Amino acid sequence: MKLLLVLVLFCLSACSSEEKLNEPKPLIEKEEMTKIMGEIALLESYFQHKFGIPSSYKEALNISVDRVLKKHGVTSKNYEDNFRFYATQYEVFSEMNKKIIEQQNKNLLTY
Repeated sequence: MKLLLVLVLFCLSACSSEEKLNEPKPLIEKEEMTKIMGEIALLESYFQHKFGIPSSYKEALNISVDRVLKKHGVTSKNYEDNFRFYATQYEVFSEMNKKIIEQQNKNLLTY
């Protein structure tokens, strides 16, 4: 009986714990990460609108994204690690995406 209770408690604790990512090294600060994500989103929108089919622009998009990352002094692995880290923080990630959308809308209004 005790073994069954221990097993049930172990299973419940394993199921209820959320997987949290450790802070990536180096951490890209939230404001900088938001800028990078915004630039990449803009590139993706442009290529999607211009070419439509992802296979027709994948290489050009990758080159463009690499240039953005280089401009910010970030490697693609570091960007991906930071993206995953922020994505696990729902409130923070939502705020970042909201800022990106607001900035894109502001840019549209100035043209």
